[in-house]
Amino acid sequence: MNNEELIQDYIANRLSEKEKAKVERLLETNSGFKTAFESHKDIAVAFKVSEADKLKTYFKQLEDNPVNSTSLFNKFKYVYLAVASIIAIGFFYNSFNTVSGNELFNSNFEIYPNTYQPVTRSNESSANNDAFVAYEKNDFITAERDFETLLKTSENPNIRFYYALSLLNQSKFDLALKQFEILDGKEYDYIEESLWFSALIQVKKENDIKAKEKLNQLKILKSAFKSEERKLLLQKLNNR
Repeated sequence: MNNEELIQDYIANRLSEKEKAKVERLLETNSGFKTAFESHKDIAVAFKVSEADKLKTYFKQLEDNPVNSTSLFNKFKYVYLAVASIIAIGFFYNSFNTVSGNELFNSNFEIYPNTYQPVTRSNESSANNDAFVAYEKNDFITAERDFETLLKTSENPNIRFYYALSLLNQSKFDLALKQFEILDGKEYDYIEESLWFSALIQVKKENDIKAKEKLNQLKILKSAFKSEERKLLLQKLNNR
């Protein structure tokens, strides 16, 4: 199956889960594929909108023109077909405009900076410093290892938060989510941030109910963190 067929079948919802994952991976990594995908999607939506407009015009003509007895049966037949078409168009239009969890995650996720411990890049070294130096260098494999070592000797929730982020930044979503869940109910500096990233992971996993729960917890806390992004994300989740 070439890329064009892959895109068309994705839009028409005819792909297997494995094939859908392939498309979503290409959308993340292949800019040419993403451009072609958006073009196909725009054309499909435009076609459906055009068809809906034609049907609206037809209905208007039916309202404006008297129906005589000899054509009544045919009129009802066409109306029935038109109504069925509008229902189908509405379904496909909504399908084309439904944003996937993967797309919502990618549009909202960004790497969180080190705001916990300033790092020094001298000859002196400490376990804490090494972990955060690696994190700031985006060396998340080393950061993961160093934070994990720190947690073996000290249960510091702030360190666990950055350990979770090191996992998340490597796309280890389930492992990161497990660490955020360990932090639930604890008092530390990054409660709001943990709820936000937990919500994003749930969005990516298509667990909209759990994602909304996390976002609503932030609302209860009257958090200002990502307030606009949270509002937009909730709207999109409610429209799915």
